Amino acid sequence: MRKNLQLGVVAVGAVLGMSVAGSVSAAPVYANNASPGDTYTNASTTNQGQAVGASGWYYNNVRNNGSVGINTSNPRSGNGSAAMSGTVGPGGNSSKADIEYLSGGVASGGNYFASTSMGSFSSFSGMSYDWYRDSTSTANANQVPALRILLDLDGNLSTTGDRGGLVFERVYNGGTFPTDSWQSDTVTSSTYLWNFGLGIGSAANINSTPYAYDATLAEWQAYAPNAVILGFSAGIGSGWGPFSGAVDNISWTIDGQTTTSNFEVQGGAVPEPATLLLVGLSLAGLAVSRRLHA
Repeated sequence: MRKNLQLGVVAVGAVLGMSVAGSVSAAPVYANNASPGDTYTNASTTNQGQAVGASGWYYNNVRNNGSVGINTSNPRSGNGSAAMSGTVGPGGNSSKADIEYLSGGVASGGNYFASTSMGSFSSFSGMSYDWYRDSTSTANANQVPALRILLDLDGNLSTTGDRGGLVFERVYNGGTFPTDSWQSDTVTSSTYLWNFGLGIGSAANINSTPYAYDATLAEWQAYAPNAVILGFSAGIGSGWGPFSGAVDNISWTIDGQTTTSNFEVQGGAVPEPATLLLVGLSLAGLAVSRRLHA
């Protein structure tokens, strides 16, 4: 399984200049404020959030002096990215901050939740993103912003006890953890994911191995044939300790339709266009990996 995952990553570099199979939708997601953009923070222990315009994206699950916002502090494919940081932890009430796309997002108690479905989990074929870890971070060296798919396990949105998600972290899939440089990761059918919630507890062991963090996307899809997708999430986890980083170019493919979100700030300077090429690479990696594992 690890060999297949590495093959998918190599294939990204092999398809430079090739068109991406399937339908692709890419759009900038702009900060609420003009340059230098947003920094949403919350000092309390209760999760709080804020909508990012009418984009469907939300600053969410922010607590204990965590902060998140689309701003110009670490520009990626344009002048911005979604920066996130925490200052409290790792013990006790530690910092947390996410940026999330929620289907039919609604406010509840100051945080946001999905109210509709984006489609069946069985029609999901992959996702990708770019991430950045600042060298000022003192959290464990293998902790970098995670990428998550949010699910309702039985597909019945009227019951909420089985909501949760699957988490991609590079630490469970091999690779290094550089600082002060942008990195890219792609999730395919053979990528290892672990769960939170879903009515089965966190880090549930659904396959025959003695380890709870080596179930692949394909294994999760077989385990949850009725699940539906509620949204996507990227961010820093609780219990990390001081961390500073960012994410950008979050992509997913559902039923052959690929959507990419590039976080930007209106009114800021735009860097050299060479970095824009990496958006196409992420999308190409999804398409090629899908063909490799078909």
